[in-house]
Amino acid sequence: MAGTLPASRLTVRTREPTGADELFVLECADSPQRAMCKLARRLIADAEGEPLVWADLPAVDLAAAALLIRSVWIGGTIRAEARCPADDCGGESDIAFTVDAYLDHRRPRAYRGASEDDDWYQLSGAGVRFRVPTVADLEASAGAVAAAVALASSCIRPAAPDAATLRRVERALQAIAPPLDGVVAGACPLCGANVQLWFSPIEFVLDELAGVSSGLFDDVHELARAYHWGEDEILRLERRRRRGYVELIRAELVA
Repeated sequence: MAGTLPASRLTVRTREPTGADELFVLECADSPQRAMCKLARRLIADAEGEPLVWADLPAVDLAAAALLIRSVWIGGTIRAEARCPADDCGGESDIAFTVDAYLDHRRPRAYRGASEDDDWYQLSGAGVRFRVPTVADLEASAGAVAAAVALASSCIRPAAPDAATLRRVERALQAIAPPLDGVVAGACPLCGANVQLWFSPIEFVLDELAGVSSGLFDDVHELARAYHWGEDEILRLERRRRRGYVELIRAELVA
């Protein structure tokens, strides 16, 4: 499946996951950002099939990669559950949206007053330069007590601008490389109240992938018992093909 990373504008291809990829999701103990970076290295390549240097790419592209992987693995429509905030309701609501619409709503745009020079932006009239945080910056600041401060010190020169200038830099980055973490909204089907949910693509997608991969060990057991295949052979199968064999086995048992 082809797609485009929003900040770098790179065209990429995401392959179908195998059982080995599912096993990685189930067993990886890294932080969500590092786990997703490793998963992206496994599943996503450039338009020519060559691996990407994720460390050099804008950090927002990693969140977009999570959504592209999710589209191939599960589908392009996301449904998130939220509780109605109305005191006299409290009903459960589904907030549904597509990956394409979500990415389009948060697509980068030009920012007046910021000019680019060799991956750094000059903020007019402020005497400050800044660049878009990369995946390497995100990984380096992960777990830091003051992660935002650590990230800013790597991406702004001078590293400690005054508060007003920092706000201008933040507004510029919101336009040039909009973060994909944000609020999604819907309406309660029971009372019509506005329902909002904070959506973090990386964490959300990893949880979803772990959920849909939870039957992997049962699949391996059934295929090994039925066809006498080894674990490595089964884990090399693409997910949809493996599931197809398992469904055939279970259909025969029912018949």
